[in-house]
Amino acid sequence: MSEISSRRIYYLAAVAIVAIVLISAVATTRPLSIQTNGPSSTQQKTLQVMGVGTVSAQPDQAIILLAVQTQAATATQASSDNALIMSKVMDALANVGIGKSSIETVSYSLAPIYEYKQDQTTPPKIVGYAVRNAIQVAVTDFSLVGKALDAAINAGVNEVQGVMFTLSNAALTKIEKQALQFAIQDADGKAKAVASSLGVTLLGPISVTPGYFYQPMFEKASISGNQTPIQPGTLQVTVNVQITYQIA
Repeated sequence: MSEISSRRIYYLAAVAIVAIVLISAVATTRPLSIQTNGPSSTQQKTLQVMGVGTVSAQPDQAIILLAVQTQAATATQASSDNALIMSKVMDALANVGIGKSSIETVSYSLAPIYEYKQDQTTPPKIVGYAVRNAIQVAVTDFSLVGKALDAAINAGVNEVQGVMFTLSNAALTKIEKQALQFAIQDADGKAKAVASSLGVTLLGPISVTPGYFYQPMFEKASISGNQTPIQPGTLQVTVNVQITYQIA
């Protein structure tokens, strides 16, 4: 093959690749699209739209994330010390009205503590062991959040990751249904507007694909001698729905 022919093939391939990339970019950025599916004898025209629905709600549940870390010369001692402190934490939480059924262990770890020498030829030496026991405490009475934090810290908790304000499963399911209804109404309104503008008729939806977005609210809390103030805000649940309509 001559050098000129090779260059022509190279240029044609490059142009084809650029064209494919441009077509893909346009196809993925259009919020509304009209498609024709199937062979020419049985063509099915469709209109695809995206709807969004958002519902605001007050959280009905708080998750407090706590941990106890201990260190000792032996693994047994580190584990024993940790268990003793965690037992005191459980009792302190019970005294403010939080039962054991509301407390769940998130993680538990035991690891050696190494001492490293400055010279890289000496291997590290185990000088002790560290134990970390992390729990989460679920409460529905928000007036107990600050009290629970203070009681747990006074009992020996030395790590507070924060507080998550969230929705219970029952509340979240109810709000998701409301947001889905709003998203469908939004998509239906867009479809009717597009159909009217283009002079086509909506024959009905042939596919519906919902997507849900919900993020709990996370509040940081620090270990201090003062009473811990905690005030929840407002959560938002968003549903996106993609609906494909058959048109004529």
